[in-house]
Amino acid sequence: MKRYSHKPEDLTKLFGQSSLATMQQQYELVRKLNSELCHILQLEQLSFCQVSSINAGRAVILCQSPGWANRLKMQRDAILDNFRQKILPDLAGIDIEVSPHGQIARPAVKTPPKAPANPKQHDLSASARASLQQALEHSDDKVKQALTRLLAK
Repeated sequence: MKRYSHKPEDLTKLFGQSSLATMQQQYELVRKLNSELCHILQLEQLSFCQVSSINAGRAVILCQSPGWANRLKMQRDAILDNFRQKILPDLAGIDIEVSPHGQIARPAVKTPPKAPANPKQHDLSASARASLQQALEHSDDKVKQALTRLLAK
Protein backbone atom coordinates (compact mmCIF):
# COMPACT_ATOMS: atom_id res chain seq x y z
CA MET A 1 0.00 0.00 0.00
CA LYS A 2 1.40 3.34 -1.05
CA ARG A 3 1.60 6.07 1.57
CA TYR A 4 0.32 9.55 0.98
CA SER A 5 3.41 11.77 1.03
CA HIS A 6 1.87 15.14 0.15
CA LYS A 7 1.85 17.54 3.10
CA PRO A 8 -1.32 19.52 3.83
CA GLU A 9 -1.29 23.14 2.74
CA ASP A 10 -2.56 26.17 4.58
CA LEU A 11 -6.11 27.06 3.49
CA THR A 12 -5.43 30.80 3.41
CA LYS A 13 -2.58 30.15 0.99
CA LEU A 14 -4.80 27.98 -1.21
CA PHE A 15 -7.70 30.46 -1.23
CA GLY A 16 -5.36 33.38 -1.84
CA GLN A 17 -4.14 31.78 -5.06
CA SER A 18 -7.52 30.57 -6.31
CA SER A 19 -9.33 31.94 -9.30
CA LEU A 20 -12.21 32.86 -7.00
CA ALA A 21 -9.99 35.25 -5.06
CA THR A 22 -8.72 36.89 -8.23
CA MET A 23 -12.27 37.22 -9.56
CA GLN A 24 -13.36 38.80 -6.28
CA GLN A 25 -10.47 41.29 -6.44
CA GLN A 26 -11.32 42.07 -10.08
CA TYR A 27 -14.99 42.63 -9.19
CA GLU A 28 -14.09 44.92 -6.30
CA LEU A 29 -11.74 46.92 -8.53
CA VAL A 30 -14.40 47.31 -11.25
CA ARG A 31 -16.93 48.37 -8.60
CA LYS A 32 -14.54 51.07 -7.34
CA LEU A 33 -13.87 52.25 -10.90
CA ASN A 34 -17.62 52.48 -11.57
CA SER A 35 -18.23 54.54 -8.45
CA GLU A 36 -15.35 56.85 -9.38
CA LEU A 37 -16.67 57.18 -12.95
CA CYS A 38 -20.04 58.10 -11.51
CA HIS A 39 -18.35 60.75 -9.36
CA ILE A 40 -16.33 62.13 -12.31
CA LEU A 41 -19.43 62.42 -14.50
CA GLN A 42 -21.33 63.99 -11.57
CA LEU A 43 -24.16 61.45 -11.71
CA GLU A 44 -26.02 59.65 -8.97
CA GLN A 45 -26.14 56.42 -10.95
CA LEU A 46 -24.52 55.20 -14.15
CA SER A 47 -27.32 54.50 -16.58
CA PHE A 48 -25.66 54.89 -19.98
CA CYS A 49 -22.18 53.47 -19.38
CA GLN A 50 -20.12 51.38 -17.00
CA VAL A 51 -16.66 49.96 -16.51
CA SER A 52 -17.16 46.35 -17.54
CA SER A 53 -13.71 44.80 -17.06
CA ILE A 54 -9.98 45.29 -16.95
CA ASN A 55 -8.08 43.55 -19.76
CA ALA A 56 -4.30 43.70 -20.11
CA GLY A 57 -4.08 46.65 -17.73
CA ARG A 58 -6.71 48.66 -19.63
CA ALA A 59 -10.16 49.52 -18.28
CA VAL A 60 -13.00 48.76 -20.71
CA ILE A 61 -15.98 51.13 -20.54
CA LEU A 62 -19.15 50.01 -22.31
CA CYS A 63 -21.64 52.65 -23.50
CA GLN A 64 -25.24 52.34 -24.65
CA SER A 65 -24.87 54.50 -27.74
CA PRO A 66 -22.17 56.00 -29.96
CA GLY A 67 -23.12 59.48 -28.72
CA TRP A 68 -22.26 58.60 -25.13
CA ALA A 69 -19.08 56.88 -26.30
CA ASN A 70 -17.96 60.08 -28.08
CA ARG A 71 -18.72 62.13 -24.99
CA LEU A 72 -16.60 59.83 -22.84
CA LYS A 73 -13.79 59.79 -25.42
CA MET A 74 -13.57 63.56 -25.10
CA GLN A 75 -13.13 63.15 -21.32
CA ARG A 76 -10.85 60.09 -21.58
CA ASP A 77 -7.72 61.85 -20.27
CA ALA A 78 -9.49 63.28 -17.23
CA ILE A 79 -11.09 59.91 -16.43
CA LEU A 80 -7.77 58.11 -16.82
CA ASP A 81 -5.98 60.60 -14.56
CA ASN A 82 -8.63 60.23 -11.85
CA PHE A 83 -8.54 56.43 -12.07
CA ARG A 84 -4.74 56.46 -11.77
CA GLN A 85 -4.67 58.92 -8.85
CA LYS A 86 -7.43 57.38 -6.76
CA ILE A 87 -7.69 53.68 -7.56
CA LEU A 88 -5.23 52.03 -9.94
CA PRO A 89 -1.88 53.80 -10.42
CA ASP A 90 -0.61 51.31 -13.00
CA LEU A 91 -3.64 51.55 -15.31
CA ALA A 92 -2.33 51.58 -18.89
CA GLY A 93 -5.35 53.18 -20.54
CA ILE A 94 -9.08 53.20 -21.16
CA ASP A 95 -10.95 51.55 -24.01
CA ILE A 96 -14.40 53.02 -24.68
CA GLU A 97 -16.71 50.73 -26.63
CA VAL A 98 -20.36 50.71 -27.64
CA SER A 99 -22.36 47.77 -26.35
CA PRO A 100 -23.40 45.56 -29.29
CA HIS A 101 -27.06 45.53 -28.36
CA GLY A 102 -27.18 48.92 -26.70
CA GLN A 103 -27.83 47.28 -23.36
CA ILE A 104 -25.65 47.43 -20.31
CA ALA A 105 -25.92 44.78 -17.61
CA ARG A 106 -26.97 46.40 -14.39
CA PRO A 107 -25.72 45.03 -11.11
CA ALA A 108 -28.42 43.15 -9.34
CA VAL A 109 -29.91 45.14 -6.50
CA LYS A 110 -31.72 43.18 -3.89
CA THR A 111 -35.04 44.70 -2.95
CA PRO A 112 -37.03 43.61 0.04
CA PRO A 113 -39.73 41.13 -0.91
CA LYS A 114 -43.20 42.58 -1.23
CA ALA A 115 -45.90 41.36 1.07
CA PRO A 116 -48.11 38.89 -0.75
CA ALA A 117 -51.38 40.38 -1.83
CA ASN A 118 -54.32 38.83 -0.08
CA PRO A 119 -56.90 37.95 -2.69
CA LYS A 120 -60.45 38.49 -1.69
CA GLN A 121 -61.77 35.34 -0.17
CA HIS A 122 -65.31 34.54 -1.11
CA ASP A 123 -67.56 32.48 1.09
CA LEU A 124 -68.78 29.27 -0.44
CA SER A 125 -72.47 28.99 -1.11
CA ALA A 126 -74.41 26.29 0.67
CA SER A 127 -74.80 24.25 -2.52
CA ALA A 128 -71.05 24.47 -3.32
CA ARG A 129 -70.21 23.47 0.23
CA ALA A 130 -72.55 20.49 0.00
CA SER A 131 -71.03 19.44 -3.32
CA LEU A 132 -67.54 19.60 -1.84
CA GLN A 133 -68.63 17.57 1.18
CA GLN A 134 -70.06 14.91 -1.11
CA ALA A 135 -66.88 14.83 -3.21
CA LEU A 136 -64.83 14.60 -0.02
CA GLU A 137 -66.53 11.34 0.96
CA HIS A 138 -65.68 9.65 -2.36
CA SER A 139 -62.07 10.75 -2.98
CA ASP A 140 -58.54 9.55 -2.21
CA ASP A 141 -56.20 10.98 0.43
CA LYS A 142 -54.55 13.83 -1.53
CA VAL A 143 -57.86 15.11 -2.84
CA LYS A 144 -59.38 14.81 0.64
CA GLN A 145 -56.64 17.03 2.06
CA ALA A 146 -57.18 19.65 -0.60
CA LEU A 147 -60.95 19.60 -0.18
CA THR A 148 -60.74 19.89 3.60
CA ARG A 149 -58.51 22.98 3.17
CA LEU A 150 -61.08 24.47 0.79
CA LEU A 151 -63.89 23.79 3.21
CA ALA A 152 -61.93 25.26 6.11
CA LYS A 153 -61.76 28.68 4.41
